[in-house]
Amino acid sequence: MCSDKISRIIGILTTYIIACYRELRDMAHHISASVLSKTICAAIASVMAFTPISATEENDSIKITPVATSDSFPNINDSIIKHPYSKMIECTHIGVPLIVGGLIEMEHNKKFRELRNSFMPRFHSEVDNFTQYLPAGVMIGMKAFGVPSRSSWGEMLTADAFSAIIMAGLVNSIKHTAKLRRPDGSSNNSFPSGHTATAFMTATMLNKEYGDLSPWIGMGAYATATATGLMRMANNRHWMSDILAGAGIGIMSTEFGYWLSDIIFKRKKMSSELIDHWIDFEQWNPSFLGFYANFQIPLTKYKPVSDMTFNTSTGTSAGIECAWYWNHHFGVGGRLSVMNVHYSYNSIKEIIDTPEELNQANNGDSFEMAVFQTGIYSYIKIFRHMYFSPKALIGINRYDKTVNVFFTCPSSIGACFTTGGSIGAMVTQYFDINFFADWNALSPHNDVQNKVIQTIGLGARFSYRFKEK
Repeated sequence: MCSDKISRIIGILTTYIIACYRELRDMAHHISASVLSKTICAAIASVMAFTPISATEENDSIKITPVATSDSFPNINDSIIKHPYSKMIECTHIGVPLIVGGLIEMEHNKKFRELRNSFMPRFHSEVDNFTQYLPAGVMIGMKAFGVPSRSSWGEMLTADAFSAIIMAGLVNSIKHTAKLRRPDGSSNNSFPSGHTATAFMTATMLNKEYGDLSPWIGMGAYATATATGLMRMANNRHWMSDILAGAGIGIMSTEFGYWLSDIIFKRKKMSSELIDHWIDFEQWNPSFLGFYANFQIPLTKYKPVSDMTFNTSTGTSAGIECAWYWNHHFGVGGRLSVMNVHYSYNSIKEIIDTPEELNQANNGDSFEMAVFQTGIYSYIKIFRHMYFSPKALIGINRYDKTVNVFFTCPSSIGACFTTGGSIGAMVTQYFDINFFADWNALSPHNDVQNKVIQTIGLGARFSYRFKEK
């Protein structure tokens, strides 16, 4: 009953936040981008300033064993550090940013949907109906076969029950109050994605119970959850914002579920769980495997034909990225991604003859491409808990064939170059998140487009990090 009331309250608050965000979005047309960005940054800073990040009583602190090796920190090798630790931050430091990211992403949902419509418009699969439960099935199977886990049967089932109740309460409360329409138009309960929330909830369960057995267990669990979310988008059932919010709710629900279970069973943390998320990770290998998404801001006008003029606007990109470091500072890696950039027609009213041409002129279009790149990555520690990672990549990009009522451009292949950097930090024992800015130089689309197409990519990447040096 208590958890149901909490879920309803959080659902109402989330709906209120969505409504406020829409109002701010409408106001943004009358406010300069500079003023708006400064206001948002000030709000975020205010929230962080009043966040209880330190304990005020002895009972609110836990003892943390340093994860550093004797080589990394010889002066504190066997010592125990008392570190103020907020359980609330532990439960929300991943989920809340994902939910907030989902709310922000609502503005650009249609642009990410264009990627789906361009590269897999007829995709349909029901596999996501099963993969959302796969991590839970693996967890129960391992437990049934006697593989030692974090919790006893009673503790695990209690934590899982709490997690499911919190997740279902949050998802259903928000769905029935937000009432956002699905991309396929089938119903008005799109936000957030229940399948994705379930998948990330079960993935976090499996990672909590068996993540210490092997890092590949957590990686496999979250890879399955990510695939479930992407399939929901590919099936045209959800927007990108639904996926991000669903992932955040799923992770956060499991964290709270295990917190409540630990209180009931008066459980103390395992030594492997006593990790300060903001410690020095100098001993960790920077090698990673991750998924990223970003916005592409065009710096070059698109000109596929000589007798028309065009205006370009922000596009989107998504893909996988990985790098292997041969030492702590340098590595080699690459990325595989799909990208689109939106364009609109300029001064073509005099040549519009049909309703199809009018619709095309009003809605604009986008050109799409697939990109594969490889190159050098670097890793530079800038603070105790943060790092900066510059990179330089070269590769090939393949433009898809563009066909519309005004012109046709054949597919083409050319060279591309990317350089940029990211700032990141570890958020769990094996995972980190970073925010990056890239400059991309892409080969011209055709003979008429005689200039290199340049874009600025701004986005985020969530990665698995290898622990061993």
